[in-house]
Amino acid sequence: MHLAPATLALPFFRLGELDAGLPIQSFGILVAIGIVVGTHVLRRYAAWHGVADEHIRGVTGWLMVSGLLGAHVFDVIVYEWPRFAHDPLILFKSFSISSYGGFLGGAMGFAVYVTWKRLPARHMADVAAVGLLPAFSIGRIGCSVVHDHVGAAVQDVNTWYAALAIEYPTDPKRFGSQVVQQLVAAHPGTGETIAAWNLGLLELLYLIPVNALVLWLAFRTSKRMPAGFLAALLAMLYAPARFFLEYLRPSTTDPRYLSLTFAQWCSILAFAVAVYVMSRLVRNGKPAETVARRVDASG
Repeated sequence: MHLAPATLALPFFRLGELDAGLPIQSFGILVAIGIVVGTHVLRRYAAWHGVADEHIRGVTGWLMVSGLLGAHVFDVIVYEWPRFAHDPLILFKSFSISSYGGFLGGAMGFAVYVTWKRLPARHMADVAAVGLLPAFSIGRIGCSVVHDHVGAAVQDVNTWYAALAIEYPTDPKRFGSQVVQQLVAAHPGTGETIAAWNLGLLELLYLIPVNALVLWLAFRTSKRMPAGFLAALLAMLYAPARFFLEYLRPSTTDPRYLSLTFAQWCSILAFAVAVYVMSRLVRNGKPAETVARRVDASG
């Protein structure tokens, strides 16, 4: 099938390394910004609900460390299993991350800390969700500008939704993406560009209104939601979108397990758990108490 250069697709733009004497990855900078912003939002929400500084620092630290470890470990095991089986030390030789791996790792660390300190799990889940959402969304900006999640080729470049695709250059010297080269090989006759999905960008566009809704519910002063509602709502909103976005991923990039990707199975699990929790909250949930103003000991 011949794919003509798209006239509606977005032009290709890539933000790579920043030269400041030492190579600085733009993706890493955006992830760091996301962590800073997410931590700030988390602290504001937690402080508003009277969570002690000790526990704000504790849950933030456990989420970041366990989340990063989980993101790397699950990425290697799920996506690079043949290499890992041959050389388990690959865990220490490179660093790659998986979003759902980060969620799973963060959830494990969160559960350990909340159980250890005997904190209200539902309320602390909201605290974690309010910080995670903007942090993860800003991280998706990084994914978008470095194009590390190139999706499948657009089948009809003349449709309106092709405006959300990217015109990727087919010349490896301009963009050395193995996925793009696989798309070119699968579509003989492709010209200088090929319209394909930027999955990071699509997810980012979806997360923008999700941020607006969840953060508005989190910080509004009237009609407070039951404790745990925000975390359950976030999972219910994210999981289905991620499930269907996975169908725009080339079959050569992610292994399938019973015809579904790891992320799709995680999405099914996350959505099921979220629906169960939400049903419990509707029946017997109570809003978490808020503290209008934090007053220190000297005040």
